[in-house]
Amino acid sequence: MRRQLSVAIVANLSLLVMSSLLLAIPVFAHHGFQFEFDGSKYIYITGTLTKVEWENPHIYFNVESKVGPQDPSAPDPAGKVTSWRFEGSSVSLVQRTGTRRTDLVDSIGKTVTVRACPGKGGLPKGAAETVKVSDDREVVVGRKRYYGEGPAPADIDKDPVN
Repeated sequence: MRRQLSVAIVANLSLLVMSSLLLAIPVFAHHGFQFEFDGSKYIYITGTLTKVEWENPHIYFNVESKVGPQDPSAPDPAGKVTSWRFEGSSVSLVQRTGTRRTDLVDSIGKTVTVRACPGKGGLPKGAAETVKVSDDREVVVGRKRYYGEGPAPADIDKDPVN
């Protein structure tokens, strides 16, 4: 009887620990903008839109471009094509700007230009603000909606009192 009780306690304790770990995963999965992106700079990447992921917590899309992450202002001298990964705001925030999923999906395989804050560490990624789609419309997919033209103030996320 005593052995059965201790096995039950260990089993329940193991279940509790595993459940706690699984519930904590989403907390670790979310990130801060300032850790991944340089909000003081903008890059313009022109290339072919290859993929759109329209889901929460953020929309994501990929663009293949001859511009590399080391110098996003000029094409790669060797002509190498780089696959860029861009992140936008949440689906609901993007939709509030008037942008719809079809605005991006209809441009898959076509040339687009993305305005974004570059990723840190020389990686081919960015926090996208706008996308000039294949029919020359500019759709808002990120923070431009909140800050207008130009860079956001450096201290926009700081507490003004402290």
